[in-house]
Amino acid sequence: MRIERRIMKTPKPKQWAEQEVRRLITLARQGVGASKIAAELGRYAGSVRRMARTLGLLLKK
Repeated sequence: MRIERRIMKTPKPKQWAEQEVRRLITLARQGVGASKIAAELGRYAGSVRRMARTLGLLLKK
């Protein structure tokens, strides 16, 4: 019996739309945490933290 192996490709990260970046900035300035921002934007918390760091924003823990 032959076992077929498939290589799983990691999906490309979803690009950030300008509207999402503006919403991230607004929520971060209001003191909203990364997980709540992620839920609102439909993104992973790590992605939100990474973008916030790129923008020089501090997020609440």
